[in-house]
Formats: sequence, structure tokens, C-alpha cells
Amino acid sequence: MPHRVSKSARQLLFGADEAVVQTLVLRAGRLTASLRGTKLGPIEFDGHELWHGIDFLHRDPDWGTPPASVDHMEHSQTAEGFSVLIQGHVSVGAGLNFAICIEASERNLRYEVTAAVREDMATNRTGLVLMHPLAACGRRLEVEHTDGRISTSTFPAMIAPWPPFTLVRAIRHEYTDGGWATCRFAGDDFELEDQRNNADASFKTYCRSNLMPRPYTLRAGALPQQSVELLIEASPHRTVHRGRAPVRVQVGAPAGPLPAVGPMICASDLQASPLVCSALRDLAPALLHLVLDRPDEQIDTQGLRSLLAAVGGCGLRLAIGGMTPAAADAQLGHIARALQSSAIKPVAVAVFPSTPPVLQAARFYFPDSAVGGGTPDFFTQINRIEDLGAADFLCFSTASVVHGADDEEIMLGLQSLPAMVETLRFNRGQVQVHVGPSSIGARRSPLGAQPASDGTRRLALARRDPRTSALYGAAWALGYVAQFARAGVQAITLFDLQGDAALIRGEITTPAFEVLRRLGRAAQLRDVAVSAPAAVAALALDRAGSCELLLANLGGEPVDLVLEGIAAARAQIMDAASLEAQSRAGGLPAWRSVPVRDAFLCLPPYAVAYV
Repeated sequence: MPHRVSKSARQLLFGADEAVVQTLVLRAGRLTASLRGTKLGPIEFDGHELWHGIDFLHRDPDWGTPPASVDHMEHSQTAEGFSVLIQGHVSVGAGLNFAICIEASERNLRYEVTAAVREDMATNRTGLVLMHPLAACGRRLEVEHTDGRISTSTFPAMIAPWPPFTLVRAIRHEYTDGGWATCRFAGDDFELEDQRNNADASFKTYCRSNLMPRPYTLRAGALPQQSVELLIEASPHRTVHRGRAPVRVQVGAPAGPLPAVGPMICASDLQASPLVCSALRDLAPALLHLVLDRPDEQIDTQGLRSLLAAVGGCGLRLAIGGMTPAAADAQLGHIARALQSSAIKPVAVAVFPSTPPVLQAARFYFPDSAVGGGTPDFFTQINRIEDLGAADFLCFSTASVVHGADDEEIMLGLQSLPAMVETLRFNRGQVQVHVGPSSIGARRSPLGAQPASDGTRRLALARRDPRTSALYGAAWALGYVAQFARAGVQAITLFDLQGDAALIRGEITTPAFEVLRRLGRAAQLRDVAVSAPAAVAALALDRAGSCELLLANLGGEPVDLVLEGIAAARAQIMDAASLEAQSRAGGLPAWRSVPVRDAFLCLPPYAVAYV
């Protein structure tokens, strides 16, 4: 985020005043690279993104990623190239120290790391990672393996459940028509995985195979040196220009129904206060998603009935985890009878694990409900599941902080979401898909213990993320719904009513609440074409014969828009200025009205608008 942003603005944008590492732009002729902390990337040549990034990471035994701290950095820049020296540490165990050396000329770049631990330390992975961008999908590549073999293939179009390439020594890939580049690894064996499994928009090549035992022990003292060298081959001199041209947003033809959107509720929400019930009535979600992590959780059915009545016309989606296949009849029978006693009929019931006996029991006890299966966890788990029974719909959730917590990477990860639905339907047929409960943070992790978080810091795999309650969370939410709506899912659960990713905090509603409030009522979608979909999210809705276009700036700089296919004289914008005015006035609407002149609109950082 630019250094000019004030403390108060950072609170409104990100929910915390946490310092953000500044970006250093480096050049070597036609090659450019951005350095932020220890991560170098994206790396571009003539404006083409060849590699998304290189970094040195430590993964703890629960797959957490403690942040690396830079203690000293120096760099030099000439017309021919650049060099960088970084010294730093990771605050884990007795300490992990590292030194990084980066050298680059126009067609060659080397990133090398040496590291040492003071005492023996357990890790799931410590070393270099290199990422190829999402644009590599379907592009040709050649993989040189550690035994000298050469594999010729393409980057997968569907999301690969397991690493498609192992024992990697080098990867040569096509980055544009007629343009090729190579990365070569040293210091360990490497393999490549598809990070779209975990809502990242990249392919990652990392050290030490997932097939090897873990956690393993880093022995006290120096670790083996690792390096990756990048070589750009002769390429067509076609420069991609990335100036500040306006983003064109064109509204098109009708495109099917808007998915049912609503928040997650848990057992404690069923005793909601009148204030929460009033806010929920204002939200008017299309669904409430009651999550029971165990089948023996107590349900206040009268409280649930009151919540549903407060909304009116809202569907109940029920998810039950921790099922025991041998006891599924007893477990589900108890829940079904409790709901029936209050005349509550869920429109959908998902059960986990989703084995055939459990799904069969769910169909028996909930004959009027759609019965679904999959996973309460990330797409990775459903992409790898083998004993899934027949279901009316498939479900999974996502978290944006599985591998890291960078602002730009989280927003870029939205581009990976449609491939999840496409992959599911490629593997399982034209099944309905329900997504969530999802948030920026991770509600739970199938990977192990999650890091402690008070919600004031950006942390990988943390349950609480400060951006959820800020303007950033509102922009992310619109981008999330827009991507899955375009992919044709039937239901989306976003955020909690009052939990770690709360839409309602005491007497205050979040900016994301305002976004979901505009999505609660039934609507028909219209096609929307956006010239820069990584920068701007757009969702067009038809209701009662009129069209409403919702827009979100997914970045930290203002963006200019040109609107096509919709006529509007004014737009309502929610941005840092409107939220600050709302805070000062103690209750003014979060939106401010601005004119739309000649179909032109400017969106401030992370702003959301509707016209």
C-alpha cells in the first residue's frame, strides 16, 4: 500500500494500522521485477509476466507460515542490471537466520539463499519456492527431472489434485506465442503443484517432495544452500503496455439467476439479540447457513425459527460435521426430530464425511431437502476425495490466507475460483455447487493447528483477519460473489453473522454487510465483460425490470472506469471518505453519491459502487 495512506485511512481500508512492506521496483533492460520483503515478483519481460514470484519460506509442522523479517537490505542498480543483498530472520523456535543474494541482467536472474538454525527445529518445508502465473494455464512446458529425463506437457487447465510434476530440476515454459523461458533449481529436489487448489492464482514449484516424511528436522547449523536461476530465451519483441488506461465495463445479455447468498450462523447465534435480529432483517439474505461441527451440538430450535422469521422467505442451509458412519441414523434422526418439532425444513443439508451410508441416512431423515456432500474444508480436499457418495450438490469452502496474507495476492486469488467449479464439473458431471462458509481468514484448517490471532494482523492460516471488517473485505466479497456467480454456482455462504468473520459486531455492521445487503434479494444476472478483471470486479443484476451494476476496485490505487451497456447519471460509492463521514456522524449511510459523466467513473482504493 502506498506510504501516503494515513493511519486512520489504513484502519478504514484494512481494519488495522499494521505496517505494510513497501515495494522496490528493479530493472535490467527489458526485465522488471518487484521486491517486497524477501519476495521477488512478479518478474516481467517486455511487460509479459514470466514468473509470478520467488521467495524463501519456512512452513511449520501445521503448515503455518511465520513471516520473515528483513534486518538489512542493500541494492545497486545500473542500466544493465541490478543486485540485492538481504539479511533477515524468521522468529520461530530458537531462530532461523538467512541471507539472500539476487543478481540480474536483462535475460538472466539468480536468486540464492543460505540459512542456518540455532537449534534443531521441526518443519514441513523450509526453502525456495518459485511461482508461475495463472496465465501459464494451457501453455506448453518441458520439465527436466533429477534423473535427466525430459517430460513434455502443458500447465494444467483443470486444477490438478496432486503435483503434476515431481523430481524437478528445471522447467522450460512458453510464456507467450513464440517466447520461452527456463528456471533451473539447485540445492534440493523440487516439485510443482497447482495452487488454485487453495485459492491462489499461480503454480508453485517448491523444495522437498510432499511424498517425503514430514515434519522433518532442520539440524542446528547451516542448511544446504538453494538457488533458482531464470533464463529468458530469444523472444518476440512485443511489449505489453500496462498504463493507466480506463477499465472498460460492458453490461450484456441475461445470464441466469443470482446464487443464493447469505452468512454462516452457529449455535450461539440462535439466541441473537433484538439488535442483531433487526440487522439481519435489514440484510435480508437469501439463505442462512447453520453449521454444526459435531452432530451432538444443541440447537435452540425456537431461536432458529425466530431468526428465520425475522428475515422472511430465507432458506436454511444445514451443514453437519463430525458424523460417524455407523451412528449416522441415530445422529441425524435426533437432529431431524428437533427441527421437525419447530416445523423447520432445511432447503439443503450437507453431511461430513460424505460417504454413501451417511448420505443415505441424510436422505431418509431429510426427504424434502437437497442432500449434499464434499468437504467443510478447502477445495483441495474435495478435489482429492475418493469415497464420495451420490449427492444432489457438492460443497467446499475457501480461505484466502492458506499460503500467505499479502493484500494483492488475496485479491488476485479471486481469479482462481471459476476453475474450481469447472474442475468439479469436469470430474463429477453437471452437479450443483454450494460454496462456503468462506472468508478471507480460515474458519478451520485441515492442515493442523492455526496460529493465534487477535484479529489485528495479517497472518497466514489465521481464523481472524482484520480486513474482514474493513472496506477491503467489502471489495473482496463482491469479487468473490462475482467470480462464483459467473461460474454458475447455486449458493454462496460468506462471513459469519457474529463470529470471527462477523458481519455484525455489537451495534456496528461492516462494509461487507452493505455489499451482501444488495445481494440478498432474488435477481437475474447479466453478462459483464471487464477489460481488467484482476483490477475490477463487476456484477450486473436485473430486478423488477431495472438493471443494477455493482463494482469494486480490487487494488490500492484509484481506477478509472468507462461504463457501457448501462445508462446512469449518478453512482453510490462506499470508500474511505464515506466511511469516515459515517463514523463522524454516528449513523449516516455508508454510501455517498457521485455523478457519472459521459459514462466515466473513478473508484478510489478498494471502493465499492453501484449504479
